[in-house]
Amino acid sequence: MSHTSTEILFDKFEVLECLKKDAHTSVYIANHIYLGKKIILKTLDTDNLSDKTILERFKREAKILARLDHPNLIKVLDFGTYSHHFYISFEYFESRNLRDVIRNNNLSVEEKNQLIIQLLKALNIAHQTQIVHRDIKPENILVNDNLELKIADFGLALVQDDTSLTQKSSIVGTPSYMSPEQIRGEVLTPQSDLFSAGIVCYELFTGKNPLVGKDLSGTINNILNFDEAKLVELENIDNPSKLLISSMLKKNKAARLKSASDGLSMFGINATVYDLPKDDIELTFFRRRNNLLLIGIPVIIILLISLWMFAKDSPLINFSSKEPMLQTDSTFLFSPDQEQTAVNTEEEPPVETKKESREEDAATAALPGMMKVEVFPWAYVEVDGKDYGATPLKEPISVPAGRHTIKLTHPEFPVYTRRLRVRAGEEHSLKINFNELVGYLECKVEPWGDVYINNVFKGTTPIKPIVLLPGSYLLTVTNPAFGKSEKRIRISEKETTTFELNFKTDLSK
Repeated sequence: MSHTSTEILFDKFEVLECLKKDAHTSVYIANHIYLGKKIILKTLDTDNLSDKTILERFKREAKILARLDHPNLIKVLDFGTYSHHFYISFEYFESRNLRDVIRNNNLSVEEKNQLIIQLLKALNIAHQTQIVHRDIKPENILVNDNLELKIADFGLALVQDDTSLTQKSSIVGTPSYMSPEQIRGEVLTPQSDLFSAGIVCYELFTGKNPLVGKDLSGTINNILNFDEAKLVELENIDNPSKLLISSMLKKNKAARLKSASDGLSMFGINATVYDLPKDDIELTFFRRRNNLLLIGIPVIIILLISLWMFAKDSPLINFSSKEPMLQTDSTFLFSPDQEQTAVNTEEEPPVETKKESREEDAATAALPGMMKVEVFPWAYVEVDGKDYGATPLKEPISVPAGRHTIKLTHPEFPVYTRRLRVRAGEEHSLKINFNELVGYLECKVEPWGDVYINNVFKGTTPIKPIVLLPGSYLLTVTNPAFGKSEKRIRISEKETTTFELNFKTDLSK
């Protein structure tokens, strides 16, 4: 599947081998002409990029890794743009991923402990610099023949101090390695990485992921409801690994291992205290302390005074109105061969009588309505084309009385659009659970395949389940060595449809 080339990219990378290529991204082994060393080159073609979050994650991975320097973390050498391409060059680390190590199962207990120690050291440094990886799994952990370990792929990582980023990206990751709080769409902390690392360590010793279910729904249920007492019954595992794994795999963060450095202490190792660059120290201090003191307190005071005066002068405001006044049906209108959009349409409300109109107080009619929006796991919120940021919103949205269009966007789900009628002086609640509106397609393809839905590329297997609106779709799977398979599939709400294909046997029938 790989091929050699002498192509020169971006005037400084001599391509030696192509490791992976899809619609927008490519990964190469290359020679960095200026540095005179072999590197890994990752490129992104930004032309016709339908999902803008891909570029955001690509850039974030480069910036995050550029601020990290540790033997157990893959190192960024260079990144930048060239024409319509964005690229990152990484150190060349000849290795295999931890999944292959687990499959071979030929390591001693001591060797497994050494891998765990290196994993904890890497997480300790990342967490000290306020970085949460969010996708710790065997495929993102590299190990060479000398059992030296490095964590790679920080494309989903976030910086804890960046509040907006935390809210906007809290649900991404690989389901079978997510922590309970990650499944629930909550703000993540280093302890979320430690839960994922606990699953990896469990798998290293036992050869299996203890939380994988029959399908995505089963996996999510296992993560949220597993029996901790049974899970940590690890036979043939001596302390400290057994104690470490049991302390990491706690559903409640308060009971979970506090930090990677605490994990290292179980092996009698004093964790290195990483010195943040001066700018980062000042920035962290400002965000955590000054931001609260200089901005938060005055805003709260002003808000409280304003609310008191507003309530005092406007006795007609009904603060107890919490029930939604939304006259809508629940029909989703969509066209699967176009961009997926869930549209909730509004029934025309009953026309008010002249008597009711005359009796309506003019002062009340002039008041705005308040729209309280709650979305699981989260979403970007737009009302009548105006952006209000990502949920959870700090306060309800104030809008004039009347009809409004609300749009909810999450990168992992179809766009949700709904027409609402908001009454003056009242607060209306809108609660949406994306998981209850969609179905999932799980593709199991051997040896591998490029997956297309209605001729739109979705990724190369193995990939996580594809989120789709209920309906009929054309599924196409291709592999240049075997050809193409096409099938019409139907997706049902809240259900997982599994598609299995073995190119070597199925297409030969």
